[in-house]
Amino acid sequence: METKFQPTNETPLAALSIGQFKELLNLMIKPLPIQLTPTKDDFPDTFGKIICSELTGYAVNTINKMICERKIPFYKKNAKVIFKRDEILNWLLSNRVKTTEEYIEEKDCELNDRWRK
Repeated sequence: METKFQPTNETPLAALSIGQFKELLNLMIKPLPIQLTPTKDDFPDTFGKIICSELTGYAVNTINKMICERKIPFYKKNAKVIFKRDEILNWLLSNRVKTTEEYIEEKDCELNDRWRK
């Protein structure tokens, strides 16, 4: 039966075996919990620039630039900028690009309408 390694203040590091050193490291360092990527429901209804950055994937500097150019929906009270989650999600999804099939179908309809007139 193997006894558990108990280091003391007098135990020299050079005298440790690799297994003992690994065990010592495991005692000193706690593993970090796995962080799952947040879902849209994990964000509050209203938030500031940092959380907006996390939700959209844009850098805070980019968010600031879009605020100055009024390209992103926001509210401002004194110097505080506030975003609403639903508005930001709608804004992110607002510029849908058509698939090739949808584009061809639309152009076919336009062409047929011209011929009918």
